Amino acid sequence: MTSTPRSPEPRRPGRLLRAALGASFLVPLVFPACLTPGYPLAPSGQVDIRVHVAGSLFAADTLDEAGTPVLPRQQPFETGVTLFLAEGGAPAYGGFVTVRVDPPEALVLGPYPKESDPTCQEIEGAFRCTASSEGYARFVVSSQSDWSGSASIIVSWAEQMKEEDIQILPAGLPDSATNFTMLVAGLDESLDGARVLPTFLALKCTVGPLPDDLGSKWRPGAIRSREAFVRATPPSNAPGVVENAPVIVESLFSEAALSTTSDCAERKTRLRVLLGSTGESERFFLCFSDIGGEADFAVTSGQKQLDPGPTVLVDPEPRLLRVRALQSVVGTGLGGEVDLFEVSAFDVNRVRIVMPVDLRVEGSEYLSIDQASVTLDKEPNPATTLSATPKYPGTARLHVTPRLLSSPDCASDPISVVEAP
Repeated sequence: MTSTPRSPEPRRPGRLLRAALGASFLVPLVFPACLTPGYPLAPSGQVDIRVHVAGSLFAADTLDEAGTPVLPRQQPFETGVTLFLAEGGAPAYGGFVTVRVDPPEALVLGPYPKESDPTCQEIEGAFRCTASSEGYARFVVSSQSDWSGSASIIVSWAEQMKEEDIQILPAGLPDSATNFTMLVAGLDESLDGARVLPTFLALKCTVGPLPDDLGSKWRPGAIRSREAFVRATPPSNAPGVVENAPVIVESLFSEAALSTTSDCAERKTRLRVLLGSTGESERFFLCFSDIGGEADFAVTSGQKQLDPGPTVLVDPEPRLLRVRALQSVVGTGLGGEVDLFEVSAFDVNRVRIVMPVDLRVEGSEYLSIDQASVTLDKEPNPATTLSATPKYPGTARLHVTPRLLSSPDCASDPISVVEAP
């Protein structure tokens, strides 16, 4: 018996489908690990920007070698910023936007420090803010350089953009601060202004020629100094802005300097001081050479400048007092006064200067003068000469001392008064 071959059984669609489905269940589902939650805010989305600090920020005053601001710093130099993201009038939960600053060097963007799970942070080279379930995202902008001016926080999404300006002031007092001044202690105001008087501690006496060298105009351990400080009143709406505000005090006079110590051992022409919480700076010292003169100072802080700046009148420090007898012998009966003495005061540069002195004659019964005091002339005026009246035979000297002081007592060579022939 011959068997008939069986034709192949046709494939059933159901069996193929079950096979395909069975195979698919054996393949694990794979999701990219780099996916970031959230979605780009739609073009119709709205963004509201609120800066936490109402006023301006302050730039750094000084930077260290690494370009980092030196502490302590004037506040505020940073502020929090809150964004509210919405779509269709409802919070745009998960919607994100990109934030940048223009110019880039003005401010540094950072996460909000009070958030454990930051809503704003740098992702793939861009600073991104993602709305919370309430629609909020927060970050911080901080001034970390000495750049000052007007900067913009720019929020962008789906070809949309919104800006918020922030003013960054130079470190120092804002223009709204008041009563900005420098106070100097120990000045004599009995004459024609605030003055630094001479001490006469270096004054020596002579009756003859001047020595070639009278020493240094900055005498170690004996430099005249006056304590000073700067103060200012903060604006009523920002009472904390004066604390740590830098002030630059600069000497504009070659014979004046600044120091942080009263002995002025280390001197500079420019000094930076910081204001404290009360609006007063730490104390510093104005230093004056023995040359004297009109010492002008410039005082600036941020947007404030003292105009005109403080001026201190400094009397020269006399180094030498010369009392010279013009004659060694004079006769009585000349019928009046005779020019007998020349008195001069000199500074460290051997230049004749003004100096008030008191006069006294030793042997006044033999020789008399009609002046108890006189102010010595300076160059280019002629040297001061004093007249005296010979009375009786004897020996007399002229004694000269600084006004109202008893020393040094500089005496002339003796003058012999003789009977007229």
